[in-house]
Amino acid sequence: METKKNQGQTSTLSTVLNKIIPFLGLVVMIFVFQAFGHGKLLTQGNLKSILNQSVYVAIMAFGAIFVYSHGGMDLSYGSVIGFSVLCAILTGRAGAPLPVIILVNIVSALAWFVLNGLVSVYLKVSPFIVSLCIMYMCRGILNTVCAKEKYSVPVYIYNYDNWTVKMVVLIVTFIVCYLLFEKTWIGKANKAIGGNPLAAQQAGVNVEKTRMIAYIISGITVGIGGFILMCRAGSVATSTGQGLEMNVITALVLGGVPLSGGSRAKMIGALVGSISVILLRNGLIILGVNERVIEGIQGIVLLVIVFLTYVKNKDGIWQ
Repeated sequence: METKKNQGQTSTLSTVLNKIIPFLGLVVMIFVFQAFGHGKLLTQGNLKSILNQSVYVAIMAFGAIFVYSHGGMDLSYGSVIGFSVLCAILTGRAGAPLPVIILVNIVSALAWFVLNGLVSVYLKVSPFIVSLCIMYMCRGILNTVCAKEKYSVPVYIYNYDNWTVKMVVLIVTFIVCYLLFEKTWIGKANKAIGGNPLAAQQAGVNVEKTRMIAYIISGITVGIGGFILMCRAGSVATSTGQGLEMNVITALVLGGVPLSGGSRAKMIGALVGSISVILLRNGLIILGVNERVIEGIQGIVLLVIVFLTYVKNKDGIWQ
């Protein structure tokens, strides 16, 4: 009886820790960077910069969590969003109205994720390899088209680079993705597949269909994020979107989403992690760390968190 009681207490503690750790990490970073950065972190201008960069990372992370919750992997986020911005800008320059530009943004990103899903889900090719190929293809197209010049958005697009648009898009995307992930069979099935694909299949989950839906949702959110990025950047170049795939992955990890998938993946974690990854980079810049070194530090942080997650899962301490 005593053993069962202790196990119950450990399980309760585990649940609480899993919920508060992402928030705790965010609070610690804010405290450290504010204290050692001479109060520069929480200035109005800097907070605006952090939120500006967090919006499209968060929107992509809302979709990415569907893929990673079933144990999938995708490295093409940065290149695909760059490709979608390129298509949208070229469409706008051809005289298309705003609704068409937004649609092109979404469809051009969605097409790559549908391809990713078809090849990795139905042809059983490693998602890592498929997304890597897509990353190189999209980046190759960007490098070819934008080799000699960068293309700017139509002037009126700048009007949509405002907080009202960003917050409305962010909140609506979060609510829709939250409901799909936390309250419907789509999210529950993806998490079940991440926990144990065979058991999920035996329980009646259509594994292929569920995983494919995850890629579709992820593609749509990348397209939406592409519109926000396009309005903010105002142009597209060979470097557009570069490195964003690591920001998305790091955001999920910092938000407590296990890369192996499973039931511990939470949508709120994707939001908190997105703010955390941008805050981490911004705080290091405030402390005077060279930008070339920052990527290395982000890699170390990611490795440490993944290692701790592995140890936790292996020992079952927090589960």
